[in-house]
Amino acid sequence: MAWHNGRLLGFDLETTGIDTSRDLPVQVALVWAEANAVVRIERWLVDPGRVIPDDVIAIHGITTERARSEGCSLGEAAVRIHNAFRRAARAGVPVVAMNANFDVTIAEGLFAAFGLPALAWHTVLDPLVMDRHVDPGREGKRCLDALCKHYCVRLDHPHDAGSDAEAAVSLARRIGSAYTECGELAAEELTILQAVWHDEWAREYDAWCRDQGLPGLDAHEFSWPCRGAAAARLAASPAVEGSRSRHPTLARRLGSRSVA
Repeated sequence: MAWHNGRLLGFDLETTGIDTSRDLPVQVALVWAEANAVVRIERWLVDPGRVIPDDVIAIHGITTERARSEGCSLGEAAVRIHNAFRRAARAGVPVVAMNANFDVTIAEGLFAAFGLPALAWHTVLDPLVMDRHVDPGREGKRCLDALCKHYCVRLDHPHDAGSDAEAAVSLARRIGSAYTECGELAAEELTILQAVWHDEWAREYDAWCRDQGLPGLDAHEFSWPCRGAAAARLAASPAVEGSRSRHPTLARRLGSRSVA
């Protein structure tokens, strides 16, 4: 069965900002989908241990007070996400994440901070990377809502992690169905190619920025699906260190290196 007709796990985070080396999740969603339907959505709030900026609250609507009163700790979120990815890997279910090297980098930073083994990320599907490759000349934005409009995918509540993750799964299926260079590959092979495609895009974008006299990309931005250096900096950040000290029993090893 082609991956776009099979089981998928959608993953999305709403966060305190857009810096993968310092910002933290305030909402997590895991969307388990079969070929024709979503079978389960796990969505929960997270207390990031810091004040959520007003301009970010204006985007996703999650206030500092709500995150503190309703959210789990960063350590608990790390364990729940890690366990879900391990289950998916054991079952051969690819992870779908829009702009994966943002969400995956933050997740890996949390894993490192709380003593959880890094994941291998053998099967990751990123609608943004695939869309850039299959339709490079198209003008306009390529954010989630723009891609949903282009591919006629429903997005009920933008910037709600559950809605965004569900839409990402639908986008991946649409792209896989429409473009054989994505849909006819095994998910493992496509994951390898997406890393190549992202690197090619990053090099081209970096060169364009420098030609315009703008700052180029940081070295870690060329890697996909995880910006390793950024994840390491996040793991060592004061906010994560504070959360780890408040929940020392959550820092536990889950065994040998996982595959996902």
